[in-house]
Amino acid sequence: MSREVIVACDFKDKETLLSFLDKFDGDKKPFLKIGMEIFYGQGPELVREIKKRGHKVFLDLKLHDIPNTVYKAMLNLADLDVDMVNVHAGGGIEMMKAAKRALTEKGKDTKLLAVTILTSLNSESIANELLISKDLNETVVHYAKNAKQAGCDGVVCSPLESGVVKENCGSDFLTVTPGVRFADDDKGDQKRVTTPALAKELGSSYIVVGRSITAAAELVKNLKGNKMERKIAEDLLKIKAVFLRPEEPFTWASGIKSPIYCDNRLTLSDVEVRNDVENAIAELIKKYYPETEMVIGTSTAGIAHAAIVATILNLPMGYVRGSNKDHGRNNKIEGKVEPGTKCVVVEDLISTAKSAIEVCETLREVGAEVLGIASIFTYGMTKASDKLAEHNIINHSASNYDTLIDVAIDCGYIEAEQKDALLAFRNNPDDESWINK
Repeated sequence: MSREVIVACDFKDKETLLSFLDKFDGDKKPFLKIGMEIFYGQGPELVREIKKRGHKVFLDLKLHDIPNTVYKAMLNLADLDVDMVNVHAGGGIEMMKAAKRALTEKGKDTKLLAVTILTSLNSESIANELLISKDLNETVVHYAKNAKQAGCDGVVCSPLESGVVKENCGSDFLTVTPGVRFADDDKGDQKRVTTPALAKELGSSYIVVGRSITAAAELVKNLKGNKMERKIAEDLLKIKAVFLRPEEPFTWASGIKSPIYCDNRLTLSDVEVRNDVENAIAELIKKYYPETEMVIGTSTAGIAHAAIVATILNLPMGYVRGSNKDHGRNNKIEGKVEPGTKCVVVEDLISTAKSAIEVCETLREVGAEVLGIASIFTYGMTKASDKLAEHNIINHSASNYDTLIDVAIDCGYIEAEQKDALLAFRNNPDDESWINK
């Protein structure tokens, strides 16, 4: 599934909402979330009007009551023909089953989601206020497993838990993730928050953007990835820097069977593609790391890219070796990196992120301030994202696995039916059951 954006309609009244929707024409109809505020103020007729306009609707009412009450309420909501509804997982398995039974009896294919832990809560608040002694991630996974057992199609959770939910409940189990803010937005009352780009990388099936509503309007205009991501994906496929072969897997050095092979060094040999790639990385740095004072390449794949990007940005450049050289001054860092220098690490590929993290930590050891990583391509694997988060490192990539798959399908490199297998591999590379999908 492509990472689709859901726009939270946090408007005070019907007129303001419909005025916003009038900005969208043609077939670019954003997926909308209708919450308690506007639903209780305007009623079900508003939902019917939005559906008539051709929008998909996530009705976010978070039902939470005894099973029989939730069952009867869901019978009524089912008549609105929305695309998603939700209940609180805290209501228990029987309550969630009752909600699912109501939708089934009405013959609806509406997706039923269970809210795990609200994104306004964190580990401290669930322990002190709700007396939940388990780790937050463990609690979210437990609720998600209950939801799956009850027949729910997915959960609402923070993007930070999306990967671990899919790891435990399967790649086709939906994760709808609020708590998404653009980098310069106020977090408001949200505590577990990421940017849209990071939410996408962490594996969210759908990201919900609300208070950044104007920016979200621009974001939903291209639901298959932005122009840069698609262009770089096209380039990588064209020159076979990235090769997809799900029917005949490659074997990585680690022994893992993989449907994808990536060699971004090939981008250096094609002038047009090289220009696209280096300009894309330069744009990432200007956009996400405007305070950058030095560009650092990883050894060896990132060195050439870092040198070209540094030239475009008119910045000093250096690189970090895999180990200290065995002669001269035994340097591991090549180039003059002073304490406090604000650096961005350039990497060609984020798979496990191990080498990029090592470079960042080496720079930190000499007092440099690592702003983050700018990479050509990322698989968006959960383990890599978790490791980066553990080391407090941000990565922004010119393109990514999900966009590449969409482009590969659009351009005829693979069949649409192969997408599930490709996503299953990304979500859990150690589980080779994707080979038979």
